[in-house]
Amino acid sequence: MGVPDTGRERALALDGLRAVAALLVIALHVGIYTGQVASSWLGIGQAGPLGPVISRFTVGVPIFFVLSGLLLYRPFADAARDGAPRPSTGRYLRHRAVRILPAYWLVALVALVWFGRDTLTAPVSALRTFLLLHIYGSDPIPAGLPQTWSLATEVSFYAVLPLLAAALHPLLRRGRTAVVLGVLGGVEAVTLLSVVLTHVPSAGPYPPAQLWLPEYAGYFAAGMALAVVAARTAEPPALARRPWLCWGVALGAYVLVSTPLTGSTLRYPTVGQALLEHALYLVVAVGLVVPLALGPARPERATPARLLSRPLPAWLGQISYGLFLWHMVVVEAWLRTTGERAGSADFLVLFPVTVVLSVGCAALSHYLVERPLRRLRGRTPVPRGRPSPRPAAT
Repeated sequence: MGVPDTGRERALALDGLRAVAALLVIALHVGIYTGQVASSWLGIGQAGPLGPVISRFTVGVPIFFVLSGLLLYRPFADAARDGAPRPSTGRYLRHRAVRILPAYWLVALVALVWFGRDTLTAPVSALRTFLLLHIYGSDPIPAGLPQTWSLATEVSFYAVLPLLAAALHPLLRRGRTAVVLGVLGGVEAVTLLSVVLTHVPSAGPYPPAQLWLPEYAGYFAAGMALAVVAARTAEPPALARRPWLCWGVALGAYVLVSTPLTGSTLRYPTVGQALLEHALYLVVAVGLVVPLALGPARPERATPARLLSRPLPAWLGQISYGLFLWHMVVVEAWLRTTGERAGSADFLVLFPVTVVLSVGCAALSHYLVERPLRRLRGRTPVPRGRPSPRPAAT
């Protein structure tokens, strides 16, 4: 049985993993704003009892980035394999804009009206926020939108991908897979260099470049490498046939990244700690994705793919973009309504409240904004197993 063709059909297991990543991000931010996770960036002090586990839920972002690299590059890899022209760059960029911007603009408008009137009345700052350029300015990211730094980073990957795909296309058409994987390894080397440059003492804590694409390009490149392998693989590799082993390795890496080896969220990491953190996050993200992207298209027994393909996780994955966008608006609104300050709320209260309200907002966004616009652009999600001439939505 072949591997899932994520370039032409929706892989529900990957939707389920996206839901897991979104819940990790929500738990992390609720952990910070309830004082369970110390944050030197936000000036929130000592960690609570849940801190050692929750603080590394930042791995949700690398998971998202690896998935984006896999899903967005797979149609390009398939075209090269089939000797076909590359997918239209204009169409690709148009689809990305329709997928990302309207829902983001709605959330940004709500957040700025509710929490950031100063930003809304400053034309340059407001324009930077709405164009997802706010990580390149000196202004702080507006309240209700702090998590969108990673969306701005991802959008910069969207812009770079067609250029990288154009460079790799002739190599893949000639079957130079090893060379392509080497180029993608070079992208990872760029990330390692960026991590070094943003963590040397002279850079100071939290330099702006720490949020830019070079710092995270290696995660996207890993996803692209999985897309190349998947496009060239007729049968699942031996490792992908052992999904619980892959997930066990991912769990082991997560345990290691949660130890003092990678430093503490109380202070900005050293170069060595940051490099180790990046490497372990990469192992976690790739370990989780490999059996879903390269395993059997229809697994026959209890596997992570089967569990993540169940209706609830798959549905949460389909609305996960809204979960990501709305949850910090919910957190900020809760704190301002209750009068609690950041770092002092009750995690056991705020986390379920945030999840429930975010799911409601995300569902409304999905069905009233995102899904209708996807239909207008001529691309409706296709159930797994039914071919479509276009790549699956991400």
